[in-house]
Amino acid sequence: MHRGLTVGRLLATVLLALCTVDAAKPASTAVEAPGAPRLIPVGRYDFEAPAVAERALRPEGLSGIVSLGGDRFLAVGDEHACLQALTIQVDSSTGRIRAARFGEPIRLLDSLGAHFPDSAMGKDREAIALDAAGQSVWLANERTGSDLHRPSIERYSLSNGRMTEIRRVDSDPMLRVFENIRVNLGFESLTRRPGVSEFWTANEGPLTVDGAPATEKAGGAVRLQKLDDAMHPLAQYAYIVDPYQDRITSPFFLSRNDVSGLSDPLALEDGRLLALERSFAGDSTGYVNFRNRIYLVDVSGATDVSQGEFAVGLEGRAYMPAHKTLLWELNSGFTNSNFEGMALGGRLANGDRVLILVADNDTGRDEALYSLRLVLPK
Repeated sequence: MHRGLTVGRLLATVLLALCTVDAAKPASTAVEAPGAPRLIPVGRYDFEAPAVAERALRPEGLSGIVSLGGDRFLAVGDEHACLQALTIQVDSSTGRIRAARFGEPIRLLDSLGAHFPDSAMGKDREAIALDAAGQSVWLANERTGSDLHRPSIERYSLSNGRMTEIRRVDSDPMLRVFENIRVNLGFESLTRRPGVSEFWTANEGPLTVDGAPATEKAGGAVRLQKLDDAMHPLAQYAYIVDPYQDRITSPFFLSRNDVSGLSDPLALEDGRLLALERSFAGDSTGYVNFRNRIYLVDVSGATDVSQGEFAVGLEGRAYMPAHKTLLWELNSGFTNSNFEGMALGGRLANGDRVLILVADNDTGRDEALYSLRLVLPK
């Protein structure tokens, strides 16, 4: 026994180890918890984007969405350096989407006011959140400039699209662990808690120092990063993404592309999060399938893994991850159903909130949204 380990600390260590997750056993349940919100699926809405001659301004690969109030939204895609104005009309009684249309895009500019070269710098902006004043947006980027190995968070003015600030992961000791991302599995998400100086982001898949990516047998650990309004890091919590159902065997050319990751968190007013997980893998027959899930996430009992031994890696160490409760699931086959972003819209006639999901269509003009009713506890 280590000389500094008292009986009380030893007991606490044993209890922590007993209730600590290894990545194969995510702390989740499908049982409705007291005080938990409910999600009622309403349905999918497919529509066609207008033809846009300039490639750099096309609404392709939409990966993040945020509400501007009423029926106005802003979306960002991972194909081009621009923001897409989006009007989404929702039936106030049912929450069903009645119409959606794009407005004028906002071209993103670098800090000097120059265009980003679309082929080299247009990709990988994955999520969007409004700042406290609503005059700028923060974007989660899976890269920093052309550096694919370091994610970043960028701030842009809504008045002219110009970058005004960037938060690099080498700017703070707490963020340096994110220098260990697997390429294309960096900052996939960003959300701001309403009325509070609190943002959240996360890596899509496990860092190299935190363990292996999810498989059909085991989940994987990612880090929920809490930040203040100035994007100064506050805390980190482990979140275990689900294993995927099976390997892809059909069509054969998509085999070995299986992936399961955290696409987007959404901060609720009470401090809990909704987490959108997405897997691209095989169904029970091995045929390719998109599986989308939304969990209620509570970090109140989780270990802050930003300090000490956890700051250099989670693999092989005991910790308590965030607790997650399954609220909704959609298995949608190999369709335009790669839902990667979500935003809370307005209140419906009965007081429910509408939750809007947006699909990443990769490229092309076919777009898909999905709406759910969020029923909050009284």
